[in-house]
Amino acid sequence: MRKYLFVAGLIFTALTANSQSFKFGTIAADAGVGFGIYSIKAHSPVNGQDVSGIGFVGSLPTINAEFGIAKFLGVGFHYRRGTYGKSSGGKGRGNDLALRVNFHVANKNEKFDLPIGIGFGTTSFNFPLNNTDYFKGNGSLLNVYVAPHFYFGKYIGCFLSLGYNKHILTNIEARSGNNIYTEADDATWNMGGFCFEFGIAGRFGLFDKKGDNPAPSTP
Repeated sequence: MRKYLFVAGLIFTALTANSQSFKFGTIAADAGVGFGIYSIKAHSPVNGQDVSGIGFVGSLPTINAEFGIAKFLGVGFHYRRGTYGKSSGGKGRGNDLALRVNFHVANKNEKFDLPIGIGFGTTSFNFPLNNTDYFKGNGSLLNVYVAPHFYFGKYIGCFLSLGYNKHILTNIEARSGNNIYTEADDATWNMGGFCFEFGIAGRFGLFDKKGDNPAPSTP
């Protein structure tokens, strides 16, 4: 009896050790869409007024990739193409690119992974106000998020993500008529808010071997 219990314990340990959803050598990537609600604060040198309000942003696409450097830690990058509404001059567009560090706090089940992470990088923004006037800028981006992943099999799944983005534009150019204003004229634009994203996810183990998940044998 003890022999069977010992063999069962070894099998259980082996299966548990190889059932992690994320570990060293895991390459994970996802792509999707999303939307967000932003708070906007700005100063306009055109009329010397402070401006504040609420705006909406659409994300298409959002792309993430990551490499596992430990069973609970991964590093990677994040890209998002954002649309910030529309005016008579066209749609406001922006690009975000950030380096990310993810902490995988729940990866004991191969069907579920829960990365919580932080990213820092660059952001750009271009909004045509009409045929001649525009506002554009670039600066830094801070991104914090939680992104549960659900896997249907070994390689393919889906993800959800709820995060907070903080954009700080430091290189600003605004045109009004024949005049061009910059941050030297006290032009400012800061925005940030919550974003929700979802889409497909994929992963594979770079160092996985055919024998990594052996089927249990009959005693």
